[in-house]
Amino acid sequence: MPLRFAALAAGLALVLSAGVTAHAQDAAPQSLKGDALAAAFRSLGISFEAPADQPLVLMDSHDVYGGDAVAGARGDMVLLQQGGHPCQYAMVLDRAAAEFDFNRSNLVAGPTGVTHPVWTATAMDANGHALSSVGEAEIRSYSDVPAHRFILSGPGITRVVFWGDDKGVDGFCNVVTDTVDVGY
Repeated sequence: MPLRFAALAAGLALVLSAGVTAHAQDAAPQSLKGDALAAAFRSLGISFEAPADQPLVLMDSHDVYGGDAVAGARGDMVLLQQGGHPCQYAMVLDRAAAEFDFNRSNLVAGPTGVTHPVWTATAMDANGHALSSVGEAEIRSYSDVPAHRFILSGPGITRVVFWGDDKGVDGFCNVVTDTVDVGY
């Protein structure tokens, strides 16, 4: 059964393929980070591993560079990593998955264009073996760049490692995502 989570403007939503929806909507947060972010994803069976000086933040895309940088493909919230270069974090799944899909968010070219770092995402099994990998070269554009869907295949995906390098000049240190679907 696939598990889909998408960060929506109203909060974090969990959607199961059976059509059941659960929402965490106390008040639409402008951002979630640290313990609040960990708790929101923990309820989805996902935990994060990231260096303390390179935290993950779930933000309303309108608050990222004044709304002139990214837009979610499915809602207004995007997951990004803050900090220097290179940077890395892992999404750790409670259950082994057969597939892990995600969007690189829409890149919005503001008055000075948009940049996005070189990055990779690697699906790994419980023994630390790489199962599949995707990524993109650095993006520099004066026009909007549409979101792109990436698919990592298992079976046995228990961890997805995201690595990025902004080389000290790009607008983000790692890939900016807005949707992840996990297929079990």
